[in-house]
Amino acid sequence: MLFMFCGLIFDVTNILTSLIFIRRIRAICGSKIIILTDGAPYYRASCRILNLRHGVYSIEVRNLMERIIEYVKDRTKLFDNYIPCIKDGCDEERTENLLKSIMINETWINRRVKAKNS
Repeated sequence: MLFMFCGLIFDVTNILTSLIFIRRIRAICGSKIIILTDGAPYYRASCRILNLRHGVYSIEVRNLMERIIEYVKDRTKLFDNYIPCIKDGCDEERTENLLKSIMINETWINRRVKAKNS
């Protein structure tokens, strides 16, 4: 499974990748943030190294996060089926464009549904 956020893509999750990821978040959001995770030890260790507050989210939030991730994965699979990458090495720009298209599509659908219900 690939993990992508803040322009970073990782195919494994361990202390090194979580440290890079959380350091990037700290650079964007500042140091007065709380990192909420599923409780994996490498996230806790990375937060300790970077002097950031760490919390574990509740089961309700975890279920919501899993649904969101599954939703994005389903849309990604659909996108790849209809618009496959024909280059040898698909780059980060393609992934970023894919996620932007999902967000634009969802925004458009939500506006249409709200307008129809009004």
